[in-house]
Amino acid sequence: MHPDSRVPLICGGLLTALLIYFYPAFLPTPLLEPDEGLHATISQEMLEHGEWIVPTFRGEPFLDKPILYFWAQMVSLKAFGMNEFAVRLPGLMFGLLGALSTGLLAGRLFGSRVGSFACLMSMTTLIPLSLAQAAVHDVALVPWTNLALLCLWEMERAVLPRRRYQWLAGAACMFALAILTKALIGVAVIGVGYGLFLICSRTISIGSCIRLGMAIAAGAVLASPWFIAMEFRITGYLYYYFVERHVMGFATATQKHSSASWYYYLPYLTLGAMPWIWYVVPLLRDEWKLRTKQSPMLPQMVMLLSWLIGGLFFLTVAKSKLVPYALPLFPAIAILCAVSWHRYVSGRMTDVSAKWFLNMVRSAGLGGMLAPFCGMFVCQVILGTTWPLVVWFAAAILSVGSAASVLAFERKRFNQSASLVAVWVAGAACLVMTFPVPMFAESHSERDLAQWINRQGVIPEHLILIGEKPASFIFYLSKSLRSELRSTQVEAIYLDELRSRKQLLPGTVLAVTSSNLRKADSNHQVIPGTLIETVGQFHLFRNDGPLSSVVQVAGRSE
Repeated sequence: MHPDSRVPLICGGLLTALLIYFYPAFLPTPLLEPDEGLHATISQEMLEHGEWIVPTFRGEPFLDKPILYFWAQMVSLKAFGMNEFAVRLPGLMFGLLGALSTGLLAGRLFGSRVGSFACLMSMTTLIPLSLAQAAVHDVALVPWTNLALLCLWEMERAVLPRRRYQWLAGAACMFALAILTKALIGVAVIGVGYGLFLICSRTISIGSCIRLGMAIAAGAVLASPWFIAMEFRITGYLYYYFVERHVMGFATATQKHSSASWYYYLPYLTLGAMPWIWYVVPLLRDEWKLRTKQSPMLPQMVMLLSWLIGGLFFLTVAKSKLVPYALPLFPAIAILCAVSWHRYVSGRMTDVSAKWFLNMVRSAGLGGMLAPFCGMFVCQVILGTTWPLVVWFAAAILSVGSAASVLAFERKRFNQSASLVAVWVAGAACLVMTFPVPMFAESHSERDLAQWINRQGVIPEHLILIGEKPASFIFYLSKSLRSELRSTQVEAIYLDELRSRKQLLPGTVLAVTSSNLRKADSNHQVIPGTLIETVGQFHLFRNDGPLSSVVQVAGRSE
C-alpha cells in the first residue's frame, strides 16, 4: 500500500466511529446522575404527556434548557423505548456529527487530508469523547458552531451575490439551531470568534458586519416561535431565561457555577484535548518564527486562533463557568493539531519543530504502551475489584497497537499511524466503558431502587431519598407506577436536613445512599426507622412510629 494512501484514514475513521459512537449505546450502563437521569426523565415525561413545547420535570416546568435536545431524545425514546440506548443515542449522534463537521470545516480550510486528520482527532479528543457518551445538551452545539463558521467563511469569499446569500441563509439556519440548543452561548462563541477574525485579518468592513448581523438576526427569528410559545405558556420565561440566566449569569455571580477562578478552562482545554494537544506546540512555534520574519499568517490560521482565543476569552470573562460550555472550542484545537500533522507529513516544518514533533510521537507511543495497564490497575484499586483475564489481554492489544502506531510513523506511513492512534484511543475508551464505568455507575445508580419498587408493584406512601435527586429513579419506574405517582410522594433531601425533621409520617421509607450512611455513622447521626432492605447503593429504612422508637446507625441497631 502506498504511504500516502487514504485507505488507512477511511478504515481507521470507520472503526473509531463504531467504537466510540455505536458500541457504547449497547452497554447496559445505568443512567448517570444528576444530568443524564434528569434530562432523560424530562424527555420521558414530555413524551408520555404529549407535551412538545414546555419541558417538565415531575409536572413542573423546567426552564433552564432550550428544547432541541429534548426533542431529539423524545424522538429516540418514541422509536426505541424507555431505555438507556434511546437516552444516549442522540448525544452519540450529535458527537459523531460534531466530528464529521469538524472534518468538513478543516477540509474546506486546508484540504481533504487535513480534514481527515481533523475528523479523527475530533472523535478521539478526551473531553468531547467523554461528554458524547452522556445526555449533555452542549454536545449538540458543536456541529452548529462548526457549520455556522463554515457558512460565514464561505459567505465572505463568495463572488456571486446569489452564492453569498445562500451561505448567509445557511449561517442563519445554523444560528437558529444553536439558539434552540443553548440559546445565546453558541451565538456568542461564534460571534466573538468570527468578529475577532475579521478584525485580526483586516477584512472587517461595513458589509461584513451587516452580513454577520443579518445571519444572527435571521437565526434568532427562525428560532423565535418556540421561545414565543414558551412565553405564552409560562409568563416571564423570556425575562428569566435571557436576562436572569444569560445576562446576569454572564455579568454577575448570581447563577450556578459562578465560583470558579478566571483560569478555570485552561487545564480542561489542555488535558481535555489529549492525546493530540501537544502537537499544536511545533505548529505555533513555526507560526511565531514566521511572524518575526514579517510573513503574513494564513487567513485560515487567523480564523482558528481567533475562534479559540475569542471563545476562550468570552467564557473566561463570564461569571458562570462549566466544562461543557467549552465544547465548541475543541474543534478549533483538533483542526490546529491536524494542520500540525499535515505540515510535518508534507515536510513543511522547520528542523527544530520537526524534531520536537518526532519526539512527541515517540513519547506518546511509549505512554500509550503503559497507559492501559496503569489505568486499569488504578481503577482496580479504586473500585476494590479484580479484573478478569480478558481485561489484561485487551490492555496488551492496546499496548501493541500503540507501538505499531510509532513504528508506522517511523516508516513514514503517516496516515496509518494517525489511524492507529485514533483506534487506540477508541479502544481504550471502550475498555473503560465496558468495565470500570458500569461498576462505578451501578454504585451510584437509582435503577436498582426503581426496579425493586417495580417488583413490589407499589410506591411507598412517602419515599425520601437521602443524598440523591429522584431523576433517573422516576425514569426507571414502570409506566403504571409513574402514572400513579403524586408530586409529594417522592422527596429528596440532604442528610443534614434530616436532623431538622421533627416528625416523619407513619410508613415513610428513607432511601439512604451508602456514602450518606457512612457519613451518618461518622457523625453519630441516627437514621430513623428499621432497616428493611439494601438495594444497590440504597439502604431502605421504614419508619412506623415516633422517631425515637427504633433507630439504626450505619446498619447497627441501637
